[in-house]
Amino acid sequence: MKRLFKWILGIVSTLIVLILALGIVAVIFFNSDELKNQLVKKVKAETSADLVIEKELSLSFFPWLQIETGGVTLSQPESFKSDKHLMRVGQVAASIKLMPLFSGDIEVGAIELSGAELNLLRDNNGRSNIESLVNAKESTSSTKTSDTKEASESSISKQGSLSLESLVLTDFTLNQYDYAEKLSQSFHLNKLEVNDFAPESSTPISATGTLQADGAKTDWGLSGDLWVGADFKKFKVSELDAELEGLSEQLKNIALTGNLELNMANKTTQVQHQGVVRLNDQPINIQLNAGFSTFKDIDVKLSSKRLELEGLMAATAGQNKPKQTKPLDLSPIADFLKRARVKGQLEVGELVLKNATFNQVSANLRNKGTTLFLDPFKADAFQGHMETVASVNFAAKPLALSIQPDFNNIQIGDLLAAFFEMDKLSGLGELDLNMKTNGAGVKQMLQNLSGTGNLQLTDGAFNGIDIEKLIQSGLSLESLNKQNYSGKTSFANLSSNIKANNGLIELPDFKLNSPVFDLVGKASTNANQETLAGNFQLSLKGKLKELVDQKYPKLQGKALPFELKGTWAEPKASIDIEALLKAEYQEKVEQKKEELEDKAKDKLKDKLGDIFNRKK
Repeated sequence: MKRLFKWILGIVSTLIVLILALGIVAVIFFNSDELKNQLVKKVKAETSADLVIEKELSLSFFPWLQIETGGVTLSQPESFKSDKHLMRVGQVAASIKLMPLFSGDIEVGAIELSGAELNLLRDNNGRSNIESLVNAKESTSSTKTSDTKEASESSISKQGSLSLESLVLTDFTLNQYDYAEKLSQSFHLNKLEVNDFAPESSTPISATGTLQADGAKTDWGLSGDLWVGADFKKFKVSELDAELEGLSEQLKNIALTGNLELNMANKTTQVQHQGVVRLNDQPINIQLNAGFSTFKDIDVKLSSKRLELEGLMAATAGQNKPKQTKPLDLSPIADFLKRARVKGQLEVGELVLKNATFNQVSANLRNKGTTLFLDPFKADAFQGHMETVASVNFAAKPLALSIQPDFNNIQIGDLLAAFFEMDKLSGLGELDLNMKTNGAGVKQMLQNLSGTGNLQLTDGAFNGIDIEKLIQSGLSLESLNKQNYSGKTSFANLSSNIKANNGLIELPDFKLNSPVFDLVGKASTNANQETLAGNFQLSLKGKLKELVDQKYPKLQGKALPFELKGTWAEPKASIDIEALLKAEYQEKVEQKKEELEDKAKDKLKDKLGDIFNRKK
């Protein structure tokens, strides 16, 4: 960015110098073709790029020296191979006062450029065409020492004052291409106008345009007061007001207000900003200190009283499938993070993520390549406290999320209702997870979930399943009905380890203790199909046990088979007492059958023996 800014600034400065040179030449002699040839040779020598000026150079003189031309095209430098031109300008006009030149002052009347296009490309080595152009210019000037360069810059800074009545850019387009020369984004400026400009003084600026990326078109606009230092290395924009609208269906608009300051050193450009950034009209205070050189060093502090993220996430698992929307293209963030070192802090009084509310949120920010870490992320949530190390890989498609949350004394029902819109389980306890996933929404994240964890709950309940009613139905061998699933099953303790693999979530050592029974076994859920499965052993207690023992004495001391199946929306459970009884009696039937078969064999042998003896 620093090189690009310097390069553009250099073009404007070169234009002013050329106007001065043309003024001197024009007084003596003017030949349009000769001047164009000289300009072409000069640009070729400095940049190795080819300059083409299609239209004639038009000059007028006293009291202003004016020049007009058009159809200006600049090719790529020789070291950068591409058929696309680097820059094209449809029309250019500039004017400068002649008399103030004798006192060393430069009074520019107006500079107008219209129909301009700048194409930014990168080769397979990651080098941009602007870098190639600048390097070519630097190589042609390598014989000059740094002292000479500094002396030259110093002499420029000691020249008389510079003023500009107006600068007008109309219909300017900046195209950015990827490594395969495919257009990734296009920045278009409708009109930028700067009036009464002079160094060391503030000048109002305003501009509007569009930004097109990944098939989406976004409107943008900005305004503020521009201040430029005498050495053209320090810039300030006070009362900045910039906005992007229509980024995506999730992110409607981004706005930035405040004060911006930019300092251009020899190798680093320092940027400072203090103000407010708005996401979908939600204000976030921002303090930014950044250095742009080989790497981008970013130090940022973000704070907000309340921030709602609903709308930025896809639908959750319990909902019907929403209308398909194109996901937000986050590749620019990934490209930025590749050559960035980020650190910062985030503080939010109330963070709302769909139906979940996190209070007193704090997080430290850092990155490693394209992955952004929140280490640690702390918040009060679900009537308890949570702390986690989380990371997001913006280069992964879809986003790759890794979390290691530790939930203490939370209401698990609030968590399930908030993220999965499930009200089937409640309880107070702890949840420790070490999981990885990717996706743009909760449902997709569940379907890609992998890792391990542990669950510990107390004083909870299963809603929609009344196991006591199920047992009573099993005792009378009645068919199940809706009433069996209309109540709830309370428990004192529930625990299990958790294993997840691509959305298949298993509880291999599930244990539940309630006042009337204990349940032990294995359970699982498939997030891709939203199904439930489980096989358990049910041990009865108290009056319910006495009732079963009285009616089925053969079941005394035995655990009942308990099965769970169905879907997240409609879970179903059953107790197969009849199968257990059949199994019990089947064993005795088999024993009796064997006894009868043995007796029959013995009788048959006796009869055959008698027959054989008689024949003798």
